[in-house]
Amino acid sequence: MNAKERVMSRAQNTTTELPHAFQLAEEPLEPSGLVLAISGELDISTAPGLRERLDAAIDSGLRRLVIDLSGVSFLDSVALAVIVNAKRRLGDQGRMVVVVDRRTYVMLVFECSGLPSVLELADTRDEAVARLDG
Repeated sequence: MNAKERVMSRAQNTTTELPHAFQLAEEPLEPSGLVLAISGELDISTAPGLRERLDAAIDSGLRRLVIDLSGVSFLDSVALAVIVNAKRRLGDQGRMVVVVDRRTYVMLVFECSGLPSVLELADTRDEAVARLDG
């Protein structure tokens, strides 16, 4: 293996083993709800994927949302705007609870942005679902 092949091999391994790769998983939440679990980095390059999914859910008539950020290692202002916009789009007929581990960087960003006074936060997914049911 020559030097160029070694560099390419290392680059390929690096891109396939990203520890903070963005992932979005969804679970239905009956009636008319959805749980979105995000992991990795939620930023300017990945937030559009979340925005598209949230817009599709709201446009389809879903009115109960849980956004689970407990697996998020980093988020920026673009991600915050996507979440706040989803809350705005739900309006008075909908409800959204965001799961945030209070000991993380994500919570620090939420606190610095003043979002705990705007968004309903929960420590766990179970707690978030219970709030939507209650």
